[in-house]
Amino acid sequence: MVNLRNFDLNLLVIFRAIMTRGSIAGAADEVGLSPSAVSHALGRLRITLNDQLFHRTGNGVEPTERAKELSSEIERGLGFIENAISLQHQFIPAQAKRVFTMQVTDYVSGFILPRLAERLQKEAPGVSIDILPFSISTDSVWDRVDLQIRLTPGRLQPEVARSQRLVADDIVVLMRPGHPDADKPMTAELYASLPHVKLSQSATGTTVIEDALAARGLKRHMAMTVSSWFDLPDIVANSDLIGIAPRRLLHLDPRLGRLKAAPLPLEEVVFSFDLCWDLRTEREPGQQWLRKLICELFEETQ
Repeated sequence: MVNLRNFDLNLLVIFRAIMTRGSIAGAADEVGLSPSAVSHALGRLRITLNDQLFHRTGNGVEPTERAKELSSEIERGLGFIENAISLQHQFIPAQAKRVFTMQVTDYVSGFILPRLAERLQKEAPGVSIDILPFSISTDSVWDRVDLQIRLTPGRLQPEVARSQRLVADDIVVLMRPGHPDADKPMTAELYASLPHVKLSQSATGTTVIEDALAARGLKRHMAMTVSSWFDLPDIVANSDLIGIAPRRLLHLDPRLGRLKAAPLPLEEVVFSFDLCWDLRTEREPGQQWLRKLICELFEETQ
C-alpha cells in the first residue's frame, strides 16, 4: 500500500495533463510548470507506479497500456477531490460565469432548450450551455459532459453515473393519411416491414427500438436516417416512409396533427426521458442548480 503522506498528489495532476495534452510541453503549459519540471515529475511517477507510463513519439507521447488502465481511476479520484473542494463555494446563478456541457436528445431539444435559454437569460446571464452530440465515446463521456437529457439510458454503471426520470411518454407510429397501409392494423410485423425514416443515434442516444424488434426476430428497413427531428414530419407527410414520435409532440408540432398516428406495437417500449449526470459532480452546487432547473422546466410541460 502507498503511504499517501509520502506521495505527492500533484504528480497525478501532471499525469492527467500529459494524458489530456499528449505531450510534455502541452502538459507543462496546462499546469504552469516548465517542461523539465514535468519530465522530472513523470520520472518520479514512473518509479512510484513501476511503469514507463508514456513513450515518446514524433508527435509527443503515447500512453502505455498501464497508463490507460490508470487514467480512468486517477480521473475519477481527482474528480472526487475537486468536487469536495468546490462544495465549499456557494453557486450564485446571477453572478456565475460558467459553461455547462450537455447532450440532449433531439426529441426534446426543440421545446426544452428555448425554455432553458429564457430562464438562463433571466436568472443566470453569465452561464453558457454547450450542446454536444451523442456520438462522443461513452468511455470518456463523463470527462466531457456535465449532464445528459436522453431517452431511457439502459444500463448505467451505478458507480459512475446517476439518472432521474424526467417524463415518460407513449410512442406513436406516423404515416401520411393516404399511405397504402394507413387502414391496416399496426402490428410489429407490419411496422418492421415498412420503410422508415429515423433519427440517427447521435440525435437520440439509444437503440431501444432496434433492441425490441431484434427480440422478436425482426429488423426494420431504414430508408432514410436524419440528424434532426425537424426534418422528420415533412418527410413522412410527402412520402410512404413512416416515423415515430412521443405522443406529447403531437400537441407541440402542428405538422404532426396532419399525419395518421397509431400506437407503436412494441408494448415494452416507451419514450422515457432521463436526466443523467456524473456521480463525481452529484453534490457540486452548480450542477445541483442546473439539474433542479431542468427538472422544473420538464414539470412545466406536464
